[in-house]
Amino acid sequence: MMQKNSRPGAGTAYATTSRSNNSPVDAVLHRLDRAKRTAPDRWIARCPAHDDRRPSLSVRETEDGTVLLHCFAGCGVQDITAALGLSASDLYPPSDRYTVTNTGPMTRIVDYKTALLGIHTEAVVVASAAVALANGEALDESAVERLLTAEERISDAISVAGGGL
Repeated sequence: MMQKNSRPGAGTAYATTSRSNNSPVDAVLHRLDRAKRTAPDRWIARCPAHDDRRPSLSVRETEDGTVLLHCFAGCGVQDITAALGLSASDLYPPSDRYTVTNTGPMTRIVDYKTALLGIHTEAVVVASAAVALANGEALDESAVERLLTAEERISDAISVAGGGL
């Protein structure tokens, strides 16, 4: 059974400090019932995803402003954020370093450095095949399949980065 508050932040013990009220942790804490600070970057509150009589939800803000949620009764992050009227993306601070892309049924966050490292890995596969072919070696079926996979991954990375082929 989902716990219902009469209004967002009802009965909350959380008070903002000098920072902006637009941070992910503020968005979460203002919606929780009786959030209590346990450390400079940690709080405990009643979990909104189940009928919580005693605080079982741990909230932590990381150095980069990301909010980590853990319900000791076993509720999932999706259940918690839905009960708060938030989405999982609301737990992350806005950043130029990441872009959110739709890749089917799920949304993923892409770090450009990681994408470039992936492209580099695939380029090494292509270069290795090129050297083998230049030396007169024939590519077996698995090597050809791996080259096709490399091309697909490179194309996907370009697409995710906003380019088109």
